[in-house]
Amino acid sequence: MAEQQFSLTNKIWRIRNSNMRLGLKLAQTLGVSPIVGHILSSRGFSDVNMALAFLTPKMSELPDPNHLLDMDKAVERLITAIENKEKIAIFGDYDVDGGCATALLIRYFRSIGIEALLYIPDRMTEGYGPNNEAMDAIKKMGANVVITVDCGSVAFEPMAHAKSIGLDVIITDHHQTLPTKPDCVALVNPNRVDENSPCTMLCGAGVAFYLALSLTRALREKNFFNEDMKEPDNRYLLDLVSVATVCDMVPLLGPNRVLVGMGLKAMASRRNLGLAALADISGVEEKPNTYHAGFMIGPRINAGGRISDCDMGAKLLSTTNLDEAHDIAEKLNVLNEERKSIEVNVLADAMVEAEKQMQKNPPALVVAGAGWHEGVIGIVASRVKEKFHRPTVIIAINGDEAKGSGRSITGVDLGKAIIDCNDVLIKGGGHKMAAGLSVKTELIDAFRDKLCALILKQIENNEEDIFVPKLTVDDCISVDGVNLELMDELDKLEPYGNGHYEPKFVLSGVTVNFAKAVGADGSHVTLGVSSSSGKQLRGIAFRAMETDIGPYLLSAEKNKKPISILGTLKRNSWQGRDSVQLHVVDVCAGHWKAEPA
Repeated sequence: MAEQQFSLTNKIWRIRNSNMRLGLKLAQTLGVSPIVGHILSSRGFSDVNMALAFLTPKMSELPDPNHLLDMDKAVERLITAIENKEKIAIFGDYDVDGGCATALLIRYFRSIGIEALLYIPDRMTEGYGPNNEAMDAIKKMGANVVITVDCGSVAFEPMAHAKSIGLDVIITDHHQTLPTKPDCVALVNPNRVDENSPCTMLCGAGVAFYLALSLTRALREKNFFNEDMKEPDNRYLLDLVSVATVCDMVPLLGPNRVLVGMGLKAMASRRNLGLAALADISGVEEKPNTYHAGFMIGPRINAGGRISDCDMGAKLLSTTNLDEAHDIAEKLNVLNEERKSIEVNVLADAMVEAEKQMQKNPPALVVAGAGWHEGVIGIVASRVKEKFHRPTVIIAINGDEAKGSGRSITGVDLGKAIIDCNDVLIKGGGHKMAAGLSVKTELIDAFRDKLCALILKQIENNEEDIFVPKLTVDDCISVDGVNLELMDELDKLEPYGNGHYEPKFVLSGVTVNFAKAVGADGSHVTLGVSSSSGKQLRGIAFRAMETDIGPYLLSAEKNKKPISILGTLKRNSWQGRDSVQLHVVDVCAGHWKAEPA
């Protein structure tokens, strides 16, 4: 294969197939630029109505929440609890999605005059999901009804125990399930085996929001709301849904696009004191977008659950006390810095072991280490997966039992594979792109062998090697064509996220005018490139010195040979002036010849 088809990071660049005539039709009919019409057509929008709905997401387009199986049972039990003034507890996961979902329901019940109990399990002592001891604790707190969020679909023993001690449990979740369901009042999960929902992409907070919508409707029909009890405006809960959706890496399509689009507007209103405090301490000074949610706010919400008190995130996001919000946000910010330090050490060890395993070219990486902090293994799994382009499970060994977190690549359903490994696991589950598990230390090798076999089975009929990493290009553009008017057009495609990624462009045959390593550790590269006409564009290549990209850019400044850059375009605001900045994703030598996807 020709050299220019492989990048410095050994990836293949593929340009999206598109219908040029359809792209122009969409542009003319919708009143957008040809490049936006081209992107829409190449991403599968085959008619004007479909594209218009995508560009203008509306709450009215959300599927009716009552279409979900068991939603009626869940609402009926909650109505009874409200009428009888029974105590309701919310049991959530300790990650961003679980924290947001828990806070969402706490805030919702508070808005209708009910102070629900909050319970987040301790990552280190209790692990993921419901457990018998937690159910006992909740019962002692006086609860009669428990709502799980972002967990519980395969918690068979804890659900049976909860029933035996008189707790009625409503499970709301989005993770993959088994053909049988736990003994509970209701299992509301768009990914149930017997479900036929168009909302399979919802995160845990999205499912919790649907429960709030359905319960609001039922209360309205019972004339619950009056002058003294106003009906809550549930749109202001969508800020939490948007953060959870982005951070949980579920597809930003269909209902999720509506939820995130509306949620970012709700976040801009700063009505949630916890989110506002996190935005301030993270330095989010502009209108919040998916980058802020996923890379600035989300990691700080996660920090408590990773290395400290697991309920800090949920408490922050549900508080109505300004001083408490600022106090918790500051603590989470400190913990996030501590998390980064811990992560560096675990990542270094994991990379060494992953390099050894890659010598055998396995279909998956299962890397285990004693003494690794459980709170960072998910992040480390993501980084190892990015480098080697293999489904990756990182396992922290703590005596006879070990806990693992996995991240997948496109084409491998890791959640299903983990569930199918349950005969060699203590427990495990997840969704396509992420999973968690517990395993006896002595069975880690058996788990690795079985996981690899299952993944090979999943991909045996694939026509293309999914282990050759590819980057999808939306269009080729020139430096001359990059301006603020282009950014105004691209803004119409937001919000971006998993399944609808920020458009990537190739600038082919550009010259590097300058390049310099920057950052506290010198890991980033700032650069300027120009076209043959002489027009220049500033850019930044994050963490480039950790790969071959950084040194190559530095040498390209000296030799002035043409290179091709794949990247995204960002609006950069500084001292009241806007400009366009290129964010470098990948680089290859010479002029790139487009190869269709």
